Amino acid sequence: MVCFEHGWNAFFDYELNNHDLIADGYIALGENSANSLIRCGLNPKRVLVTGNPNFDDIPKGPTNQTPKVLYTALHWVRDMSKYNNDKLGEVIKAFNLDIYVKTNSKSKVDIPEGVGVWHSEINENTNLFTDIKSRLCEFDIILTPKESTFDFIALKAGKNVFRIGKSEEYTKRGEPNIRNVLPYREISSRLLKEKVAVDLKGELVKSIELGDILQWAFKLDGII
Repeated sequence: MVCFEHGWNAFFDYELNNHDLIADGYIALGENSANSLIRCGLNPKRVLVTGNPNFDDIPKGPTNQTPKVLYTALHWVRDMSKYNNDKLGEVIKAFNLDIYVKTNSKSKVDIPEGVGVWHSEINENTNLFTDIKSRLCEFDIILTPKESTFDFIALKAGKNVFRIGKSEEYTKRGEPNIRNVLPYREISSRLLKEKVAVDLKGELVKSIELGDILQWAFKLDGII
């Protein structure tokens, strides 16, 4: 059995939350997540850094003359409606611009009049990556409480992504630990003049060929 890293930060969950490594092999997006598994005790030969073709060649869209702001509603282990409503209220107050919210059935938020909505289901949408890459060009600033695969794609597309949430704001005792790469930023119109500087080199490699993955997988029996 081989486990693949389905989204950004997914494999760090083993190290951060002491999960057991039960798969025969793991295929990782980049060196950073592969090294996290190795720190958990995984034999380095049982992890292969493969990238993901969905993240290859993400287009960098043009910027709007009047910036558009997108708030990505928080999806967590319990209902975060109040948290999302409060954060969205702060965003609306800080930016006298077109505001949009990206949400789905697991990241509930009340959408005020005059605020646009981008509703996309994760599990049911077989064209999720295509939809994200095609629509990201509409926005200039992404505001997220917690980093997600969507925010990773936005960074790869050259968008300014700001983390506007702290884990202590929404986590309770006993809930999962999380990893953050982006520095925390307070919600402010000053973000319009900031540029995000984050090193993604170790987060992702260009995808390798399926044949190379299969050759590695066939050798796992001799490693386990």
